[in-house]
Amino acid sequence: MVAIGAKFRLVSTLDERMIDATGFYNDDGIDYLKKRPDELLVDIHLPATNGWRASYQKLRRRGAFDFPVLGVAAWLKLDAMQMVQDAKVVLGGIAPSPIEVKEAADALIGQPFDDDHIQAAAEAAYVKARPLDNTDFVMNWRKQMARQYTLRALEDLRPG
Repeated sequence: MVAIGAKFRLVSTLDERMIDATGFYNDDGIDYLKKRPDELLVDIHLPATNGWRASYQKLRRRGAFDFPVLGVAAWLKLDAMQMVQDAKVVLGGIAPSPIEVKEAADALIGQPFDDDHIQAAAEAAYVKARPLDNTDFVMNWRKQMARQYTLRALEDLRPG
């Protein structure tokens, strides 16, 4: 939701408000949401795709029901010549809140969507990843997986 620019509608008996998915999270493992106790999340507003492509890759111990120990969301827009017009790469599951890796996007934007630039973006995600010691997985291994899962997410976005 952070990578694609979603907005959340929160409603209480007092009022309602819209908040960007990016602004929904606190960088605090205990008080992790910017949601009041009296509010309910009632809607998620997704932007029109308008040529964007998105992928989410999730590392977890077991099948689909397990929470992620690493998540990588990639969102990009290509022009007709397969040049990256815009991009976002977001890491989740390794910090109290999602982490946008601007360096990974910078490695892609204005460049051809090819192996070299995908590798550069994955390397930027690896460098930025700082997993917390909050699972039974080894932190350094989870950091290594940030590179691999970013590669997977970006490869998933290749046309055709």
